[in-house]
Amino acid sequence: MRRETGSRYFDGDSAVAIFVAHHYPTIAWHEHDFYELAVVATGRGLHESEHGIIPVEAGSVVFIPPGVSHEYRGCEDLVVYNCLFQADLDEAELMWAFRDGHLGRLFNPDGLSSGGSRRPLVAVRLDDQELANVLAALEPIRENSPDARTRTGQLAHLLLALDVVATASQELLEVHRARPRPPVVAAAMALMEHDIAFPWTLSDLSAQTYVSPTHLARTFAKCLGLPPIHYLSRLRAERAAVMLARTDDAVASIGAAVGWPDPAYFSRRFRAVFGVSPREYRHRHQRESVGQAATSLAARS
Repeated sequence: MRRETGSRYFDGDSAVAIFVAHHYPTIAWHEHDFYELAVVATGRGLHESEHGIIPVEAGSVVFIPPGVSHEYRGCEDLVVYNCLFQADLDEAELMWAFRDGHLGRLFNPDGLSSGGSRRPLVAVRLDDQELANVLAALEPIRENSPDARTRTGQLAHLLLALDVVATASQELLEVHRARPRPPVVAAAMALMEHDIAFPWTLSDLSAQTYVSPTHLARTFAKCLGLPPIHYLSRLRAERAAVMLARTDDAVASIGAAVGWPDPAYFSRRFRAVFGVSPREYRHRHQRESVGQAATSLAARS
């Protein structure tokens, strides 16, 4: 895994840097020592981090704190408008934002009492107007416009963009609060996530959540759009994908670790989610990582 430092992006007294990147087909696993506001302008793909895998498309925004490892995979003409700003801003000009009731949803989504480098990322989806507003706020920084050449000017434009994203984050939170998951669904999800390798059946889950199998299946599907065991399969495949990309463990061992000890069955279930076998997924990741490293080396030469 590579680590990116702010020195390659920030010039002089600049606090914010903007660059537009065309991600195809992947950006290999990495972390950095600055904040990143990644705004997807066009295309689609998967954003993978230590917090899970999420699909991204035009309008998706991922706010990534320093020290959080992540990558992009399966990119299809994915163009990302990257806004980077220095980590020490949350101890200087933006110190107030950590405790602000509005922007704090980005800087401090879990309500921590102080700063840190291991805070979770925030992902939201903007509508067309919100996306246009964010890009309009950031574009003067990229173009080095007169009103964005000073540190103060850069921060002013950055705050306009963060305000739009924080508002969208709040709207998303309100939607989730308006439609909370029924306790039986939350309990079943927690059981599967806590012991992913257990050979769960609908009967097992219903017995431990104290409802009938029919009630659990109906409630779960109504809430999440898929039955409990289908959710478990997706969860296992996503967990296996992270292990295939980040470890050298044998493919069969990874299958067993996520609850699919039969290699042939593991391959079938994994392919149903990602479209390729576990071995091909790992080989692609390795080839793409080598290609990314070669490209980076050539760029520095």
